[in-house]
Order: sequence, then C-alpha cells, then structure tokens
Amino acid sequence: MERDDVVQRIRLAPDAGLVRSLGANHTLESAVADLVDNSVDAGATRVSVRLLTRRDRLTQVEVLDDGRGMDSDAINAAMTIGHQRDYRQNDLGHFGMGLKAASFGHADTLTVWSTKLDASPVGRRIRRADFSKDFTCEVLSSEAAMEHSEHRSAIIGSDVGTSIIWTEVRNAYRGNASDEARRWLATRNEALRAHLGVTFHRLLTDGRLHIDVLIDELGDALAAPGVPVLPIDPFGYATTGHPAYPKALIAKAGDTQVKLNCHVWPAKSDITGFRIGTKSGEQFQGFYIYRNDRLLQAGGWSDTANPSPARQLARVVLEDGQAIGSFLTMNPEKSGLKFEPIFHDAIGRAAATDGTTFIEYLQVAESVYTNANKRKRRRRPVIRPDKGFAPDLRKRIGKELPFIDGDSIDLKWRRMPAEEFFDVQLSTKTLWLNSRYRPLFAPHGGSLNDAPVLKALMFLLTHEVFEGRHLGSRDKDEIALWKSVLGAAVMAEARMRGE
Repeated sequence: MERDDVVQRIRLAPDAGLVRSLGANHTLESAVADLVDNSVDAGATRVSVRLLTRRDRLTQVEVLDDGRGMDSDAINAAMTIGHQRDYRQNDLGHFGMGLKAASFGHADTLTVWSTKLDASPVGRRIRRADFSKDFTCEVLSSEAAMEHSEHRSAIIGSDVGTSIIWTEVRNAYRGNASDEARRWLATRNEALRAHLGVTFHRLLTDGRLHIDVLIDELGDALAAPGVPVLPIDPFGYATTGHPAYPKALIAKAGDTQVKLNCHVWPAKSDITGFRIGTKSGEQFQGFYIYRNDRLLQAGGWSDTANPSPARQLARVVLEDGQAIGSFLTMNPEKSGLKFEPIFHDAIGRAAATDGTTFIEYLQVAESVYTNANKRKRRRRPVIRPDKGFAPDLRKRIGKELPFIDGDSIDLKWRRMPAEEFFDVQLSTKTLWLNSRYRPLFAPHGGSLNDAPVLKALMFLLTHEVFEGRHLGSRDKDEIALWKSVLGAAVMAEARMRGE
C-alpha cells in the first residue's frame, strides 16, 4: 500500500561551481567542432574560424556563421546552462551544454553576437569567474551588437548570422620563444583543419557546408579571407583492399538491429583519408560512427576488438541513428561514444547474409595486410635514389624497397651524341640522361625533379649496376644492350614527334 508521504516539491538548481569543470575534456579541435555543430543546426552554409594572435600567441578565437541568427529570447536560452531547445531530428546538438562547455574549456570570457531576420542585433557575454558563482550573463548594447553584425557581414557576406568569440584564452602557448609560439600555432592549425575536415567531410564534399580557417594578428585580420577546409574522407580509397568488401553485417539485440558496413582499405595505403593530419592510418582502425552525416567517432574498437598493426586496414561504418541511446552513449564533447554491454554482445553475434561474422571480417583485413607485407620482406635492399628524383617518388620507392646504408644514386641530364640515351658513371654514382631528348619527357620545361615516370623506370632498370664496386663483364654487356635498344627507341620517338 502506497504512503502519501510527499508534502512539498522544490526545485534544486545546479551549483554554479560546476562551471569550473565544463569542457575539461575538450581539445581545441573538438571544441571548435562543437560550435560548428550549432552553426549547422542554425542553417549555416558558411562558417569562418579565426585564430587571432598577439605576437604569435593565441589570444582570441572567433567562429562566425551565416545561419538564421537569434533574437533576444533565443540568445538568452542559448547562454543558459543545460537549456535544451526543441531539437529537430536532423540537428547535431544534443545536450544543451555545447556552447558553454566548448568555450569555457578554453577561454575565460565568452561573447555571442547574433542577428536574426527582422530582429535587432543582440549581444551577450559570460565571464567564467562570474558564471561559476551565480550564472550571471551580461546584456550588451544594441549599438555594439550592430557594429559586430556589420563586421560579421563583411567577412561572411550575410546580414544574419552569429559570432562566437572567446577571449582570455587559457590553453595556448605562453612561453617566451617566438619560434615555439609559431610552431605551436602551426601544429594547432594543422590539427584543427584535419579534425574539421574529417568530422564534417560529408557536408563539405557535397557543398552543404563551407568552412575556412584564418590565423592572423588581432587587429590586422579585419575581413581577410581564411583558407578553406578540405574534406578528408576516411573511406576515400579508389579500389577496395578485398573484392568481397565493403560488406554489411547486421547486429541484433531484441527488436533492434544495426547495420555495420565493414570496409578493407587497400594494403600499403598512404593517402589523406587513410592517414589523417599527421597521424598514420594505423591509428584510425575501428568504428566510424555518424549522426546526421556528422562523424562522432573516427576509429577505435571500443573494447570490441584489440587494435593491432595487422588490423589497420579495417574500418567499420555505423550510421544508424537508433543505435545512439540504445546501443551507444554519446559523451558531451561528441568526440567518442561508449559501447553499451548489449552492443558488445550484438557485435559478437553480428553476421552478413552470406554468414560472415565480425571476427571473420577482421581476419580478412589482417590477411590482406600480412600478405602484402610478406611480399615486401622478400625484397632485398637497393641503392637510395637521391638528386633528380621527385620527393614523392623517393618516398614511394622507400616504402616498396629497403635501402642500402650509405650509398645513393643521382640522376642528371647532359648533352650526349644523338644515338645515346643514357650513360653510367659508377665513380660518382650518377646516371646521366641525354638532355637533347629532355623535351620529349618534360615538354613544359625541365626541373630538378622532372620526368618522374622515365626516372622511375631507369632506376628500376639500372639500380643493380650502381650497387657494385666495379662493373663486371655481365654489367658492361647489359649496359651495352640497354644503350643500343634505348638509343634506337628514343631516336624513333623523336622522329615520330617531329623533333
């Protein structure tokens, strides 16, 4: 029998002290991405991220957009901690904490200026020290709001939109070495661009969103344009690593089921998308979880499997919205998800229509990687290509073949008789090409690293000659053969082209 023991209902407001811990897990990259989420939810098609400095030290961060903007009531709600608006199905916002957590994780002062169609520009400012005592927010003047609206319009090209400004930035380089300060900025810029590029790659690719990033001295930037962020597709391979993939596995738990699209990258991949920013592709094996085309998690097995070098080609797409909340729990920073025990069990039982299981998929990815590297281990070391070879070509040769310590070969052009195409100078480790035929292979003018296809072929043909200490009778005979055949071939090529 229930007892009627309720005598009163009271409202327990959160302690303002929680503000001090807001955003503690946010990186600069994840914090800016959270602000971009708000811009996308507001219908923005352009977002400008501005990292402004004094003497190369980051002092102000701005995120400007051309979204719908806010009026007085809407901006008050946005500045209220924990306020959850009526989220639409396709919104990226989720907790009502993003703006405050992202901002106070990196700055002590948050200022928001916004202009909505047919409404007066508005401005609000929260100082972390005050907000952590009593949640107070400053209402800013209409004149200042109008001025900032015009400033944003000059940059974004829209009369409506929102400006988020962080001042008193805490998490930045504060030392005295200018070189270190510039290096810190360059590193943050690269990491930020990579994070935004992969997080919003679907929106960027199809033109729904344009993001640029500007780094400039405070006061000098004005309306200067930023550098566009390019999409980084973590599944942007040209050819799959295994003909049976990608393949869909279905994970079921009760009445809920989720599709796992399993991919195998081609072995020896070294392109943007496999590697992201400065990090190697090995670090991005695992699950890629999307919500409304926004990437929430870029890799990681979340304890469903063990990461290993042999599994670096394996990436799994999960973009079923019903999984979040039932199988997965999103963290406030939207930088990863917790896999619930029910989902761990479901993945263990997941299978494709042909019966392929999750562990069998991982084994296929491992075999593609292992077989490719077995072939590589059987190749003996070769002389290192040096001057005359394009950097990308040298890098690729180095990935395919180990190098002999110490020695290197240069490839240069010089004038020779018409019937000669190349010459070998073992004493200086130089392979000479006849410069009279250079226009055939570098028609737009020669450079140190020109004609990469020709040079790659000549390296593969002749490298063994340079790996000995002297030319034996077999070497001399092969060089004579090559000179005869290639000399005739290049003269025929010149005649065909009328040169």
